[in-house]
Amino acid sequence: MAIRQPSAPRAKPPTRPRWQSKYHGVRMTPEEYLALPEEKPYLEYVDGVVLQKPMPNEEHGRIAFRIGFLIQTWLGSIPARIGGEIRARLGDLPNYRLPDLSYWKPDAPFGNEEPPTIAVEVRSRDQTVAELRRKCEFLRSSGVETCWLIDPVTRTAEVFEGRKKTGTPVAILAAQSLPGFELALSDLFAILDD
Repeated sequence: MAIRQPSAPRAKPPTRPRWQSKYHGVRMTPEEYLALPEEKPYLEYVDGVVLQKPMPNEEHGRIAFRIGFLIQTWLGSIPARIGGEIRARLGDLPNYRLPDLSYWKPDAPFGNEEPPTIAVEVRSRDQTVAELRRKCEFLRSSGVETCWLIDPVTRTAEVFEGRKKTGTPVAILAAQSLPGFELALSDLFAILDD
């Protein structure tokens, strides 16, 4: 009588998390992307492929809100346009990206077809700094004057501005388009200790 050997366990097919969009990773035209229903987390369009932004957590949201609030407060009565996750058409392909926070200086064109003056990217725990650096570099090459990359995990920041193509580590956030505005990282990250 032959002894039956146990069979190897079957590998489960990969599954997508319940929160992830069925459009994530799908190649389509810009027109098809723009016709998609709105979803959260939001969908970006990068080089012909739909990508879903990572699910933000509380520290991510608090930091983005704090930066926007402090810029608006600093500007006072100057009409500013600041918003979270506003879609911008960038590049020739085109790409549609949604910075975590966008600021348009008062004389800059505004809307979904215009790049912001300042784009802020806050790292979520499931993002790498390298991918956010690439995003900031792309934003800069597409007309964004300044990109701030904020990492709440390491409590650091990089500024992409001027002629440099790479980011510069900083202890104080500032931008040429906001002359006189300064935000020390110690003050920004203090909200995470509350």
